[in-house]
Amino acid sequence: MIRCAIYARFSSDRQSPTSIEDQIRKCREHASRAGWTVLDDHIYRDEAISGTSMERSGLKKLLEQATNSPRSFDCLLVDDTSRLSRRHADALNLYERLAFAGIRVVAVSQGVDTDSPQAELLVGVHGLIDSVYSRELAQKTHRGMQGCALKGLPTGGRCFGYQTVKLPDGTAHLEIKPEEAATVRRIFEMSASGMSYKRIAHKLNAEGVLSPKLQKGRISRSWCTSAIRVLLMNKRYIGKQVWNTRRKVRVPGTGKRVYRPRPEAEWVIADVPDQRIISDEAWAAVHRRLDTTRKLWGKEGNWQTTGNHPYLFSGLLRCAECGGSIALVAGRAGNARAKYGCSLHHQRGNTICTNALLIPREELETQLLSGLQNAVLREEVIDYAVDRFEQQLHRRLSNLDVELARLRKRKIELQTEAENLAHAIAKSGYQSPVVMEQIAEREKELREITDRLLEPKGSVRTQIAELRAFAVVRLRDIRKCLSSPENVLAARTLLAEQFGKITLSPTMANGRLLYAANGKVDFFAGSRLSGAGGQS
Repeated sequence: MIRCAIYARFSSDRQSPTSIEDQIRKCREHASRAGWTVLDDHIYRDEAISGTSMERSGLKKLLEQATNSPRSFDCLLVDDTSRLSRRHADALNLYERLAFAGIRVVAVSQGVDTDSPQAELLVGVHGLIDSVYSRELAQKTHRGMQGCALKGLPTGGRCFGYQTVKLPDGTAHLEIKPEEAATVRRIFEMSASGMSYKRIAHKLNAEGVLSPKLQKGRISRSWCTSAIRVLLMNKRYIGKQVWNTRRKVRVPGTGKRVYRPRPEAEWVIADVPDQRIISDEAWAAVHRRLDTTRKLWGKEGNWQTTGNHPYLFSGLLRCAECGGSIALVAGRAGNARAKYGCSLHHQRGNTICTNALLIPREELETQLLSGLQNAVLREEVIDYAVDRFEQQLHRRLSNLDVELARLRKRKIELQTEAENLAHAIAKSGYQSPVVMEQIAEREKELREITDRLLEPKGSVRTQIAELRAFAVVRLRDIRKCLSSPENVLAARTLLAEQFGKITLSPTMANGRLLYAANGKVDFFAGSRLSGAGGQS
């Protein structure tokens, strides 16, 4: 009597679960016709798991029982070879392991039986066919998804803030969910104000705000830092769908999938203005803040301890002696008399940094604020920066006329050369590859010169007044934030954007050792002419 086990599998959660029962039924019918016995305790199944992966619980239990001594069954029945595996190498390995354990394998739909003389050939052929089919199916699926992406249609997966709606023609469409869209806007506002991913997640969880739906295998539905980051990076919220930025690759041996980035040339970007939730200004404010934190602290969005401290200058001060951070190194953090000093000197001693100066927190913050308000955060400083920028602009424009004359002369020369070459070809009737290449080179240079000559000469100059107005508004925002003690996060965010790191160096003044502050100020950060700022 031959004792039989059965293995059944289907690959997608979109397939009918009855597929498993159909496979088992066909295997039972085959066993009945052959007079074999199916062991009900040895029916193994895997639901909604790809055959290209070996990480299947049902398959693992099957192999464990097959290699037991004594054997639990003599024959394994499958509907077809693709149920065991859709990777050629894995299929051959499975049949080899089962054959070594003395297990006969029968694929009932294909008539493949490892007891037959042609078994090795049939297993190899069907395994190759299954592998090719899986690859072709993946390519067809990818092509269909690309078509959806080009049309701005959903490409699968959930996106917080939207719901999928079926249209009469059978296609799907994303519509904005007002209650979730309000949460998205709020998260962008909190991030722009200077809150870290972690702090945003904690605040939303404390308030019981609805979080994205759980992924498969998760048990706790709540906000986390990674969810906040993914949300803030999603361009769909500004009406742009970006698809095909990465691909899935299976790890050899385990079948687990990992993601690899695709070249930007392969990305598909489509405009979906009806799905916009966030304004361009809100998006720019958030990502300007994230860029600033990345430059200053090497972290994107999470300021670690500095981002959540209630102190205005946390993470913004740097020691001139060693480049380390100036932080609270003495006293209790909540005490106004806690002292700022060089963290590297405090932790590693004089051999690393000789700056041993300590200043009470309240005193240093008061002096820095006073210095900023009186010496830097004034409209006269903006006027000085704008004047310097305008002087540089005039110097550049004064050389422009000479450059334009040279370009016009060169354009005439190129046109004459191209006409002579074309006339030579027409006269001889022979299109020499060398001559054609020379004509192409001259035409390319002509296009570049024409584009430069067409550039509007006064386009930048007309923006100077607008630039000053932008800086004045930014100046008022900073002064307003600094005068509101309860708005520390917003004030620190603005200071980080405009000043970056402020360097402190020990200096003797009025018979007393104090810190002198030095740094760059850019009142134009975020404007169309960002980078035109001065140094103070």
